[in-house]
Amino acid sequence: MTIPSKPGDGRVAIVLMKSEEADATIDVLAADHPDVKIVDQGPYWYLEHPSEINVDMARVSEEMGGKEITIGQWLVVMSTFVGRAETDDNSFRVTSEMLELNEPVPAAAG
Repeated sequence: MTIPSKPGDGRVAIVLMKSEEADATIDVLAADHPDVKIVDQGPYWYLEHPSEINVDMARVSEEMGGKEITIGQWLVVMSTFVGRAETDDNSFRVTSEMLELNEPVPAAAG
């Protein structure tokens, strides 16, 4: 069994409870992003990457034989994450980027 990296080293991680959705996510990431480290930790999957993990719900749905899955349904099996999270209707992304610092600050009204 591989041991996850030490906390605080800049990596990002996602922990998923084992389930059909988690298994499909593992299969998608293993195929599309082979640089994501996948560790079996009993009832959970631990996923780790040096900078970013992006889970595409359309690909997860495809891997589940076309069974549709929403981001809300997928988030139920995610028990925790390390990094900065960003979601939209079709994906979950955890990154080491300082997302809020990359956004332009709106001008003050006046």
